[in-house]
Amino acid sequence: MNQALQFLNRPLSPAEVVTRLAAQLGVSTRQAARYVRSAQQQSVPLPIPEAKDVFTVKLPKSLIRRVRQRARAQAQPISDWVAQALEGQLRSIRRHG
Repeated sequence: MNQALQFLNRPLSPAEVVTRLAAQLGVSTRQAARYVRSAQQQSVPLPIPEAKDVFTVKLPKSLIRRVRQRARAQAQPISDWVAQALEGQLRSIRRHG
């Protein structure tokens, strides 16, 4: 979608943007048109999330169960919930450390 937004900021018609996106990204014109419609509703590019990697830790089963329950209750993926919890801990260490 960010690429579509960049193209729309040029003097190109939406139809030209669809054609360019389809060719550049290797997607169908239908998918390119969806990107263009989404981009037309945005004024700024969407942030690109940082790449993720696997990080394995061993935790007590009871803690794992509680984390899963909390993430489910908040309708969040476990990875996102744990990342927020760890970020919160790291922020508090910086403030107090």
